[in-house]
Amino acid sequence: MKITLKEIAKEAGVSQSTISRMVTGNAAVSYELEQKVLQASQKLGVEFPKRSNHHREFSNVIGLLVADLSNPYFLDIMRGVTSEAKVLDYGVQIFETNEDVQFEEETFRSIGNFNLCGLILCASRISDARLLNFYHQCNLPIVLVNRYVKDPSICCITVDYHKSLFQATTHLINLGHRKIAYLSGPSKSDTSLNRRSGIEDALAQINLNLEPDLCPGSFPNVEGGFQAMISLLTLPESKRPTAVLAYNDLIAVGALKAIRMKGLRVPEDISVIGIDNIYLTTHTNPPLTTISPPKVQIGALAMRTVYRMNMGDYEKGEGYMEIDAPLTLRYSTGPAPTP
Repeated sequence: MKITLKEIAKEAGVSQSTISRMVTGNAAVSYELEQKVLQASQKLGVEFPKRSNHHREFSNVIGLLVADLSNPYFLDIMRGVTSEAKVLDYGVQIFETNEDVQFEEETFRSIGNFNLCGLILCASRISDARLLNFYHQCNLPIVLVNRYVKDPSICCITVDYHKSLFQATTHLINLGHRKIAYLSGPSKSDTSLNRRSGIEDALAQINLNLEPDLCPGSFPNVEGGFQAMISLLTLPESKRPTAVLAYNDLIAVGALKAIRMKGLRVPEDISVIGIDNIYLTTHTNPPLTTISPPKVQIGALAMRTVYRMNMGDYEKGEGYMEIDAPLTLRYSTGPAPTP
């Protein structure tokens, strides 16, 4: 009777994708994992298929690709990854893309020059098709942070921002706000659209829409937030928002600066909510109300998942993880101003 790779994987207690990686040799596996699979093969009375001549020695270095290291959000993710890597005796190679899709693709093409045993992609901007094509070419374990793709081989760790933005918008509604804006950052990205849908669904509960002219896009940094907020403050007073939700905290910090420059007050004239709960938010004037994802824990979870993939302790289909992010109330939100 012919023994399949699936049966070998079951006997060894590893995933079928791990067996496939060993056969092709496109990605290295640990000595311990290799021995476990070989012992399972012998127990089943079969000779394990010879691996490709392209087989590489196992490396305990993973690649971490982040969009912008000047953003404290990504630094916290990196801190979680590197702390967990130290516990697991792994190294981490950092790649920064500067929010540039073309540069990200060039980085992917150079990955083969590094002897890596896995990748963590944080806020990747390239298309799903290109990402999946890269994954199937490199055959490395991949964990996506803040992004979802429909491939069970890739683990996706996301925050339920739809739920978080729904709750944040409901908080503003309960304070009496009806003219609510969204500083949408990279407005056409899946992450921005997902957050926007949470706002829209909350407004729909009171039969309101999120007006298109109240959703300016920008680069996701302080200057981008400043310029986007200025564009809102140039609207006729009857159309100006009384509350603003920002794509991230850096954009919210820029919005605070623009509001002050125009001689307005937060929260007396305009309430502001950010996302990420970076360290700056406790030092702004006023301290910023923000959505608080567990960034360090997410980084550690991503690192632990790559380790599990390398140890064969990971099955396709288990890898979609959605994490809650509560609203941290500070002093940048208050009742809507009276007409």
